[in-house]
Amino acid sequence: NHQIIIHNVPQGDDEKELHKAVSNSVQTRLETAMQELQQKHRDGTNEIDDGERAPTGAAYRELHRRQQFMAREEKKQHAELEERQRREENRKVGELKEHMRRMKFQQNDGDEGGNENENENNDDSDSEEDYDHLLDECETDPTLLQIRQSRLAELRQLQSTRAEHLSLGHGQYRTITQDEFLPECTGKSKHVAVHFFHNEFERCKIMDFHLKSIAEEFVECKFVRMDAEKAPFFVAKLKVKTLPTLLVFEEGKEVGRLTGFEGLAMDATKPDEWHTGRLKEWLADKGAIRYE
Repeated sequence: NHQIIIHNVPQGDDEKELHKAVSNSVQTRLETAMQELQQKHRDGTNEIDDGERAPTGAAYRELHRRQQFMAREEKKQHAELEERQRREENRKVGELKEHMRRMKFQQNDGDEGGNENENENNDDSDSEEDYDHLLDECETDPTLLQIRQSRLAELRQLQSTRAEHLSLGHGQYRTITQDEFLPECTGKSKHVAVHFFHNEFERCKIMDFHLKSIAEEFVECKFVRMDAEKAPFFVAKLKVKTLPTLLVFEEGKEVGRLTGFEGLAMDATKPDEWHTGRLKEWLADKGAIRYE
């Protein structure tokens, strides 16, 4: 609390001098308050370092840790894909060389006729260098080169798409909060599958088991789970009345809903016994994954 104190105002001074003294006092008061506020800020007494507000809180550290993990996984996936591409190219070159060798041998067999003795005498002339020279020419063939370049472009596109999906949280089965629901389901991911679960429901645990396996295999769709007890707004908004409930969103719009294990069991007398392939087929039918 600050009081405005007017100093040294002689009796009989005019109103102008009085206003000047008041103004000076107010200015002094404001400067003092500003200095106190700045000191509080420097001492940290004006901020609370917790998980809700501070950038050093637990929630932010967890987000940073997750981002670092995703970056490492993306780099690892990139290296593995490059290695697979290199092996695939080497395999194709080997198959092409073997194919050309067989063609050469077939040509020689067709020319045998009455020249069998001549072919026997000239076996040494068809040396390994001759075959390699022929195969090297194949590698410069415009048609073969175009096929190879097209395949490489396709592999690069697949690699780029996979890396983008991983950066968005695909390839894993995560638990999200009610506050994270809209950013996760209406963001850049085209397809998102959300499992509304309850911790004490055995059927929800069965669904978790299958979805975790599918999420790691099919990175084109994001798979998340949300505790129905902690998400009353979206439970009511989306009219979730039975658990487990699996919703599929395409570009933010619901395109599929699986209530319980409806239609998954092969034997109606054993509704809880079904294999992961049945759920894959359901997801593929909704366009969430590519599965045949």
